[in-house]
Amino acid sequence: MPKSPRIDNGVLLTTGLELMRQNGKSLTKLQSPGRSMLYALSSGETVRVRTCNDHILIVLADRPTEDAKLNIEGTDWLLVVMPEIERTPGRVIAYLVPTKVAVEAARRTHQEWLDTNPNTNGSNTTWNLWFDQEAPAKANDFATKWSKYRLEGDGEATQPGGFRETSEPNNIKAEVEAARQRISRAAGVSPAAVRITVDFGAS
Repeated sequence: MPKSPRIDNGVLLTTGLELMRQNGKSLTKLQSPGRSMLYALSSGETVRVRTCNDHILIVLADRPTEDAKLNIEGTDWLLVVMPEIERTPGRVIAYLVPTKVAVEAARRTHQEWLDTNPNTNGSNTTWNLWFDQEAPAKANDFATKWSKYRLEGDGEATQPGGFRETSEPNNIKAEVEAARQRISRAAGVSPAAVRITVDFGAS
């Protein structure tokens, strides 16, 4: 099954930085090890940028225990950048979240999940937070929970070469998802309430 299109992370990063500038919070790049994207505000506060093509904040722990170190720690703020419609070029959205808020949410939701006695071998070190409602119940709908942290402004990921096409130019899944998101906004309902059926047998 072909993969959906993906917007280049560099394009998401650039757009996220532009949204910060539009909000009067221009960032200066800091030296950082590996692939970490660390920046500083004019106040001296530090910001870690995380980009993702899906509506999810991927949080990795160095061990499965409650006192684990998380890969989102170490800065004052966390800037989460993603396309408004998953894996689809166009409008980009971003959230500037206090790191302590994100860390608390990751630890709390992971513990709530463990309290349900899930079928796990005890070595789970991926503690994700989902922004959509139709996601794991213990850690979903952060688009609503963190709505006050969403940056205002307009950002577009439509630059030439800014995304990779799949081997299937007319990707049906991406087209349907884009339509579903547009309809949900127009109707004022959750995307989960929108159902689209394609009848390939109709002439």
